[in-house]
Amino acid sequence: MGITLNVEKKGEWDQLVYVGPINEDAEVHLKPMLSALGANVIINFKKVESVNSCGVRAWINFMREVAKGRNLIFEECTPEIVCQINMIPNFRGSAKVKSVYASYSCGQCDNQTWVLFEEGRNLPSSGADGVGEQKCEKCGSAMEMEELEDEFFAWLDAA
Repeated sequence: MGITLNVEKKGEWDQLVYVGPINEDAEVHLKPMLSALGANVIINFKKVESVNSCGVRAWINFMREVAKGRNLIFEECTPEIVCQINMIPNFRGSAKVKSVYASYSCGQCDNQTWVLFEEGRNLPSSGADGVGEQKCEKCGSAMEMEELEDEFFAWLDAA
């Protein structure tokens, strides 16, 4: 699957929906977005499939440019995006992270799912706070986060 970038209006904000991998082809798609985006930008990552090192370079270059004179928000960050935010501070730039998905699995029925953590609802204020128990939708058992909570949410303490 290729890369698709769509811009949708959400009130005073432009929502940039990124679909596909952040890879060596990302720069070609990201550059034209600079002139298409207004002063307030939400970047939605829900459909990002993967991120590779060439994509990280292209993304950081994009973030340097898009941040000039703009308010930025990241939303629906996939676990792959959270990993990049934790490893590479420049990946986020000046953007505020409003919501992230964490991957969970159930030891009883092997169900795997993503849980959305949103600011003002269930997103912890620091990596050490913990997120509480997540119940399996299929069998009701307690699910386990596939990452260590404090490491997954480490970006909260670096903000």
